Amino acid sequence: MTIKTYLGFDVGTKRTGIAIANSLTSHASGIETVIHHKDGSTNWSQLEKLVNKHQADIFVVGLPLDDEGKDQEMTFIARSFGRKLEQRFSKEVVFIDEYLSSSEAKNQLKWHYAHKNADRADVDKRSAELILQTWLNETRHD
Repeated sequence: MTIKTYLGFDVGTKRTGIAIANSLTSHASGIETVIHHKDGSTNWSQLEKLVNKHQADIFVVGLPLDDEGKDQEMTFIARSFGRKLEQRFSKEVVFIDEYLSSSEAKNQLKWHYAHKNADRADVDKRSAELILQTWLNETRHD
C-alpha cells in the first residue's frame, strides 16, 4: 500500500495557511502560514521549501465561493494560485469550496484558546486544516 501525502492551502493576499495529511490517517493538521511579500505577490520561495520538504502527491486549494456558490474576487486569486502550483511542481491540484472555513476557524480558535482575538496566522493555518479535512472526508483515497 502506497501512502500518499496531501497539502491543503487557504489562499490569501497577505498569508496562505497550509495543512498536511496522508492517506493512512486521513487526518489534516495545520503546519504553517506563509507570509507573502509586502507588494502582495506570493512568497514562492517559502512555499517551495515547504512543498519540497513534504513531497505532497496532491494539492488541495480552498475555493472561496460566496454564499450562493458563485465566484468572487478571491476565487480568481485561489484558482490562479492553484494553476501556478500545478505548473511549478507538476502535481495534481484539486479545488474545494471553502465557504465559511475562516469563520469556522476563528470560532474554533476563540473557543480553544479562550481569547477574544485569534492570531491571523493561526486562523489561516486552521482554515487550511478545515479545507483539507473536508476534502479528505468527501473524497475516496485509493
